Amino acid sequence: MRFLALCALAIFGGCGTPAPDAGRLLTIGDSVMAWNGDRGIPEVAATTRGLPLVDASRSGSRVVQDNGVLSALGLDIAGQWAANRGRWAAVAMTGGGNDLRGTCGTADVDSARDALIGPGLDGAIPALVADMLAAGSPVVYVGYYDANPEVTTGFSACQPAFDVMNARMAALADRTRGLTFLDAGTVIDPADGSLLAADAVHPSPRGSQLIGAALASVLP
Repeated sequence: MRFLALCALAIFGGCGTPAPDAGRLLTIGDSVMAWNGDRGIPEVAATTRGLPLVDASRSGSRVVQDNGVLSALGLDIAGQWAANRGRWAAVAMTGGGNDLRGTCGTADVDSARDALIGPGLDGAIPALVADMLAAGSPVVYVGYYDANPEVTTGFSACQPAFDVMNARMAALADRTRGLTFLDAGTVIDPADGSLLAADAVHPSPRGSQLIGAALASVLP
């Protein structure tokens, strides 16, 4: 059921992107969404709700992708939406971690975080959400779960920024009709190694199953 926004054939001349359909689920985002293949978050949510799925998420994706080559390879969450813009049953997304990773633990992290979603609840993510809603698609933003405090990863220093992003996205959802915020931390205990992959960053198949089931429960 997985359809990548960019398929291998695109390298040699393009592949067709299915037209938006109000009866289908579109998922976009980074590796948290894309991890575990056919056992990933999108597949669990779509199967649970009985919805056909178009999954455009790609590992390594950024909300704002300044590298044209990487954007062409589908590692651009705004581009994933642009390639599939229209009315869907819902659009579920993750994103922001790769935008912040190089700044976490530095003096630049606050400005990078605020560019994604600022204290006034504006920024790249709210703008992307607004465009989805304008196209007639309800949106679920899946916020990042906490890092395991006992394991240091490339994203450990990002936890404070993720916490602020989650709080702001929850506030945005509270005031925005059609937007739902799902905190993946409500179902992922970062101290439970069985819910995370060996890298202690991405969800294990069991972790994806739990997030996917939670996503299914909040889809419109």
